[in-house]
Amino acid sequence: MYSLFIDTHDKNIIEVLYKNGKVLDKILRLSERNHSDYTMPMLDEILKRNKIKPHDLNEILICNGPGSFTGVRIGVTIAKTLAYTLNIPIKTISSLDCLALSTKTDKIKISIIKDVKGVFAALYKNDNTIIDGPFYKDNKSFQDYIASKGITKTQIIEETDYDYDAIYEAFNNIKEKVSHEVNPLYIKIIEALKND
Repeated sequence: MYSLFIDTHDKNIIEVLYKNGKVLDKILRLSERNHSDYTMPMLDEILKRNKIKPHDLNEILICNGPGSFTGVRIGVTIAKTLAYTLNIPIKTISSLDCLALSTKTDKIKISIIKDVKGVFAALYKNDNTIIDGPFYKDNKSFQDYIASKGITKTQIIEETDYDYDAIYEAFNNIKEKVSHEVNPLYIKIIEALKND
């Protein structure tokens, strides 16, 4: 069984091809603002390198944000299109969950994605169970929040190398969706909802 993981929420584009739950191949490319130029060619490259065709894929795994507005939109659109045209399941995971799953600790931890005005975050137990969130807080409110929880800088996860095995294992516990049910998580939309 072949699974394809796509993550375009940040400055890097990540594509991982799994075979029977094991990482078969991966491509990571620094893109900054050119996700639309590289995501599809990377997909073509990873499939060709492994001598498989799109119809050999059995599921699509997508990181649906939050993160870069355009980056998230590009990744989600490609994932939805693949799932729909190939008639295969699609599963979503947040970028906050990917950060938490990739960071081992015996303490609580908080995954964050920043923008200019604030932070989109989720607080996790050391076993990656969500305690609080996801939520958006302006910068001052976020500083007050972490101080109230006694969270130190070492417990804040903003960037880390992904643990692709842990991420795949988490996908096993995520319900499949129909491609039309998949939506991006945008920081700005969460902020707007908070103000309503």
